[in-house]
Formats: sequence, C-alpha cells, structure tokens
Amino acid sequence: MDRPTVIVTEPIHPAGIRLLEEAGAEVVQLPPGSDERALMEVAPRADALITRGGIRVTRAIMAASPRLRVVGVHGVGCDHVDLGAARDLGKVVLNTPSALTATVAEMTLALMLALTRRVVSADKAVRAGEWTRKYGDLIGSELMGKTVGVIGLGRIGAAVARRLKPFDVTLLYYDVTERTALEDELGVKRVDLDTLLRESDIITLHTPLTPGTRGLLSRREFNLMKDGVYLVNTARGKVIDQRALVEALKAGKVAGAALDVFEEEPLDPEDPLASMDNVILTPHLGASSREAMRRMAVQVAEEVMEVLRGGVLESPVVM
Repeated sequence: MDRPTVIVTEPIHPAGIRLLEEAGAEVVQLPPGSDERALMEVAPRADALITRGGIRVTRAIMAASPRLRVVGVHGVGCDHVDLGAARDLGKVVLNTPSALTATVAEMTLALMLALTRRVVSADKAVRAGEWTRKYGDLIGSELMGKTVGVIGLGRIGAAVARRLKPFDVTLLYYDVTERTALEDELGVKRVDLDTLLRESDIITLHTPLTPGTRGLLSRREFNLMKDGVYLVNTARGKVIDQRALVEALKAGKVAGAALDVFEEEPLDPEDPLASMDNVILTPHLGASSREAMRRMAVQVAEEVMEVLRGGVLESPVVM
C-alpha cells in the first residue's frame, strides 16, 4: 500500500494520531474551527477522513475525493455524514460505539442527579449569597422510587438502565427492537411510547437521529407526560422539538430538563433555554472524558487503517 493520506477534520486524542503515523499514514489535521470549504480544499488528497461531527461530510465532498475509501466517525452519531452518498459512491463508513458507552451513561446520570437535586441552581445561589433558598425552590427530588423511562435501549440506554438499578427505580423502555435479554437482566419493562410518556417521572433519551426519531418528542408527546416530569437528553438534539420543550417548561409540564445536545449547535446564547433556571445546558460533552476520547481516537484510527489495508470490518455503518 502506498502511503495513504488521512485527513482529521477536528482534534482527536494524540494517541490516535500517533497510531496513524506509526502505521505509515500521512496525517493532515485541519485547524480547529474549520468548515466544509476548508475540508473541500484538501479532500481530493484524502484516502480516509476522520470526523467528529463538526463538519458535514457531504456528497459533494465525497464525490470530489476519488481516492477516498473510508470515513471514520469518532463517536456514534453519523447524521453529519451523507450515508446514502457513501453507499452510492462505494465509501466505507465506520464509527466507534463501544468506546463511549460508559462515559455517556455516566454523564446521563450526572445530569439526572444534578437536575433532580437542583445542583446547578444551588451552586449559583451560594455564589450569589442566597443561602436561604435552601428552604424553598432548591428542595429537590430523590431518584429512589421513581419511574424512569428510557427511550432507546441500545448500548448507551442499557448502560444507563444498569447504572440506575441501585437507585431502586422502576424502569420502562421504548425501543423499536425488543430487548428480551436486557428485560431479564435488568427487570426493565418494554412499553409503547405513549405509555412511557404517561407513566414516567423521569425520561432519558438514547435513540439515534433517524427520519423516524426526528421530532419524536413534540407538543403532542409533552401533553401526554406527567405534570412535573424531568427530561434528560444526551442523544441528539433534533429528537426533541425544542420550541415545544420551551413551552412545556414555561407551563410547568416539564419541571426541568438537562440537555447536552440541541437542534442547532452551538446553542444560541439568546435561545429561551439559556435563560431558564430549571434547565441545565452542557456543550455536547457526553463522550468527553479523557478515557473515552483516547479510546475513540485509537479505535477509529485502527479501523480506518484496517480498511486502507484491505481488511474487512465486523460491523461498519456503510460497507
């Protein structure tokens, strides 16, 4: 194999870069903040792309890259890659789902606990000298005894459910696939979406963005929920109709939301969500632990090089 060129569209852990270089690849790293135009300028040189999702990998970019054989997604979500174009043009697309499962599950629990116990608002209160709020609006809720609805019981949803068991919660799940083994292991009950929405005290989202899940939670779904429900989203922002969520938060239907993802990223500081005290906002940090960042970088580098060497992957997104 001639020395391949791997273009890395956003920063990844140095261990991944080192692996690529030691495997004989020429690595081109785009500067942080680069856009599609910058990628298009260098794409014709690429034998492989490694992307974290900040730059869309379009049909035009792939068509302009005759040497391109593989697009490696550093993470799980591939909605920024035109998968249909990759299939049409014969490009392999792969991702790294197993590398970030534990980290996203831990982030979900961190957000859930911070939300129900009003941790962020309490921190702000102490800094503002509002100590006596502890007797009022800073009184939170326990997880123990609550019903938690998990939307999407794949790798991450299952990891969240597994970590919730010690809190003595009732677990419901909605998924297009029946997860019988997980039902037996975790005691989680499969229900339809409307039932989950009606019965859950806390709802956590772990579904990919697909045509079927876009806007999955909108005005109708919020109206079905219990009054005072809590909502956590570490999946994809467009799974929720953000305007409908704002309405539900203002009306008190949703007592609080913890959001790591948004319809448009970065979130506009003028967005109504940014001024709400019952909302926790984080900048798509679900997979951003030191350990997971290293795992993802190494795994995507290994699998990209495997494709470039002519190997066959066990479960690519597109082959």
